[in-house]
Amino acid sequence: MNYLLQRRQTLVQNLKKTAAEAFLVTNPVNVTYLTNFTGDSSFYFGSAKHNIVISDTRFEEQIKEECVGLDAHIRNHNKTTYEAAAEVLNKAGVKSVAVEEDGLTLGELEQLKALAPKVTFVPVGGAVERQRTVKDPAEIDRIRDAVRVAERAFRMFIATVRESDSEKEMVDSLEAYIRRAGAKGSSFPPIVAVGERGALPHAPPTAKLLGDGTKLLIDWGADMLYKSDMTRTLKSPFGTSPTRRNKFERVGIKFDEVYEIVLQAQNAALAAIRPGVKAKDVDAAARKVFASAKLKDATDLKLADHFTHGLGHGIGLEVHESPRIRANSEDTLEAGMVVTIEPGIYIPGWGGVRIEDDVLVTPGGPSLLTNLSREAASLEG
Repeated sequence: MNYLLQRRQTLVQNLKKTAAEAFLVTNPVNVTYLTNFTGDSSFYFGSAKHNIVISDTRFEEQIKEECVGLDAHIRNHNKTTYEAAAEVLNKAGVKSVAVEEDGLTLGELEQLKALAPKVTFVPVGGAVERQRTVKDPAEIDRIRDAVRVAERAFRMFIATVRESDSEKEMVDSLEAYIRRAGAKGSSFPPIVAVGERGALPHAPPTAKLLGDGTKLLIDWGADMLYKSDMTRTLKSPFGTSPTRRNKFERVGIKFDEVYEIVLQAQNAALAAIRPGVKAKDVDAAARKVFASAKLKDATDLKLADHFTHGLGHGIGLEVHESPRIRANSEDTLEAGMVVTIEPGIYIPGWGGVRIEDDVLVTPGGPSLLTNLSREAASLEG
């Protein structure tokens, strides 16, 4: 099945809701989704009669390779992409064109109006993004590839970390392993947080050494055009030596106990996933676990107060897409969505535990795309 053709046909069918004859797509991620083109500075013009990539001479051969079956309007270096787009619109003779209201600035829209004065432009919000929310089989395969590459990189990384490595050095090596495993790069800047710094959900890397903490939080993903996004939190034997024990980290809270509660929250969320369920109800399932859990040696801590972000998000061509899985989400899960489920507990002065996996929503419920163990584990000493 030609999924790219199907995506473009769906976009044209949805034009009926906008009263426009054609769609000018300017968001580069959406252009990729509809055409398979991976370059930049290019638009897609689609209608019942037209399938045109608007680009420049730098990408002429690339478009022939990546956009089989599509027409191309190639501008030379002395014209802008907007001038080229106007040429296409004027030649097509369309009277009304839908444009992405989040993909054009007011100034860019005014340029198009001036260059194509006979065209009425209809601002449309989120049309392609809504299509992207439910993945077709080709997209799911691409995400699986990104997961597998990220997992290979993780195994290489874990096998080579040293007590003397800093967070910054570990981030650098993890990014290198992601590329070595086959990705073009990381889905996002990896997070590698030692000890108490795991209490920062998006901890930036510092000079803190692996040996100066008893736990290690790692959040990473591979960019294979489609993205993956995972988190694992591991016990570290290094920060438990007599000379370093509890040098920085709060005492009286056991890693295994916190980890088990976070895993229970993730399992509760996974059990709630099925088509037709509100995303906020999946988020609530994890929060319910945290609301009722108590730490044996820190009963004063209300764990629900230490889960400080939404439970997850969609993932695909971008690392953060719809649906949003959080308490105020109005999204409803559908079969074919791919989401992250990433509960975490963050305790200042002690650190954090987060477990994150990529999950496909199927007609029968959740299907984990990740294969890495979700059980508590330790770095080898």
